Amino acid sequence: MRKPVIFLFILAVVGAVGAFYAGGDVAAINFETGFWSALLVVGASMLGYWQMVSGSDGSKNAYETQDAVDSVDDRYGLWEESDLAETVKAADDRDTNVSALMKEERAKLKKSRRSFGSILKSAKPAISIYRLAAYIVLILGVIWLMEEGLFDPVFYFFGAGSSPLALALWLYLTR
Repeated sequence: MRKPVIFLFILAVVGAVGAFYAGGDVAAINFETGFWSALLVVGASMLGYWQMVSGSDGSKNAYETQDAVDSVDDRYGLWEESDLAETVKAADDRDTNVSALMKEERAKLKKSRRSFGSILKSAKPAISIYRLAAYIVLILGVIWLMEEGLFDPVFYFFGAGSSPLALALWLYLTR
């Protein structure tokens, strides 16, 4: 745990010194503000993901939810594997009684609707308080820089982009 923190601290110092030599103190302030606020967002996202994977936040596990392909192909869950054989058999039995088939499918649709609580529970990691607080810090940092007349988007985005890239590089090299 200490090595990545030391690595990020060294990167922040080297980046600030490089930004200072490239554009002065305003560039260094923008680099540092972008670096630390983006690092806070990445850390909060990692914490939310870790809580989701470990199940400590009470959200649904990934295998219990519908995957992306199924949500596009079958948005309403009408053709699940267990119901598919029954639906095909029932359709064959009824021949061309379309209205009865439509009523049955509508009843299935009403029964399979997700409640607000289940939606909130599955979206809990995406809207965690840590991530919201980190984004608020990021936005307040930009607002502060703009209010003080110090905002330089080039150095800010360079700092904001270097922290996630540095973490990704660190994780790749130490795996």
